Amino acid sequence: MSDLQNVDKAVTNGVTGKTRGRRGKKQWKDLTVDPLAEGFTEHDSQYCVGNSPIVWSQLTTGQLFCRTKTGKAVHVKINSGRAICLDTQAPLEVKPTIRDTLQVWLVTSFNSTTAGKADF
Repeated sequence: MSDLQNVDKAVTNGVTGKTRGRRGKKQWKDLTVDPLAEGFTEHDSQYCVGNSPIVWSQLTTGQLFCRTKTGKAVHVKINSGRAICLDTQAPLEVKPTIRDTLQVWLVTSFNSTTAGKADF
């Protein structure tokens, strides 16, 4: 062994570092089929969406949107690549390659009043 190797072993107490860098790029999954796109059970809220879709990258964090014009399955954007469905609580991950082309419908208003009677 050379002198340099001996010094290195003394400093690290003979132990090599266990930290490793990332082994590759993140594997992005394809978007799942929206389970509420065709139909849903009765909701206490009604959502209104805009007249035309916008692209994913135009949404800001915290904005409500739908993946379809019908206003079903409302999502909230968390960051540049993630959202959560408010109806099913399912996460939604958007690939970087489709963030500039994925069309979503911005929720412009909603009526969330519940007019049911209380069971006392």
